[in-house]
Amino acid sequence: MKTLDYELLPEDDKAQLGLIVLQSDVTIEDEFRFYFEGQPVSLLTNRIPFENEVTTETLKQMALHVGTTTALFPITSKFKAVGYGCTSGALHIGSDEIEKLVQEHRECAHVTNPMKAAITALKHIGARNIAFLAPYSQHVAQTMIDEIEKQGINISHTATYNEPQDAFVGRISPQNIYEASVALCAEAAADHQPIDAIFIACTNMKCATVIPDIEAETGIYALSSNQVLAWDMARLAGSPLHTNNKGRLCQ
Repeated sequence: MKTLDYELLPEDDKAQLGLIVLQSDVTIEDEFRFYFEGQPVSLLTNRIPFENEVTTETLKQMALHVGTTTALFPITSKFKAVGYGCTSGALHIGSDEIEKLVQEHRECAHVTNPMKAAITALKHIGARNIAFLAPYSQHVAQTMIDEIEKQGINISHTATYNEPQDAFVGRISPQNIYEASVALCAEAAADHQPIDAIFIACTNMKCATVIPDIEAETGIYALSSNQVLAWDMARLAGSPLHTNNKGRLCQ
């Protein structure tokens, strides 16, 4: 049998990014392909065990699996950034704890998550008063609102689908999310409480394609968990997103 020579690509041929995805999430991978289309990055994903019901207890339980999930990435991977893809989970486990668990198992320059990225993005655009739309139970949604407000960003108008089952969250239509977002912004305008942005929380909410439409209708920034996470990972990796028709944050 003939033996062939070969050439190796440079290890830094593309910025390597890692993404930890919930077992129940049917949205984030499609939306990350949307945001990173044509970008000079290599994106690898692993799934983390998660029960379908979103509660404080099930969110915290994921801390038991962050390390083992990270360890399943290719052993040669040297990530510029790793994203833990759960907004509410990141809040209840804690950004510092997630970073520690990830970096114990793989070489990684930066670790981020949608909650951390949302606050970074909101401060980046100078938002002072925002609207908040989420799928979660009232309790889970309120914990997230409280965390954002601790960072000095007021949330004057809120709404939630109050849906604890992640399987149903991933099936909420983008058109429904668009209509709810526009209505929430209109409510703020009617109350004479101008808002700078709306944040659509949860990586399982399918809204990447309607973000530009929300912005066009309302005239303000529309941010989502997947959008801010992709934006923050790209920024941390030194390959910032510069795309059209994917939201003002990514331009």
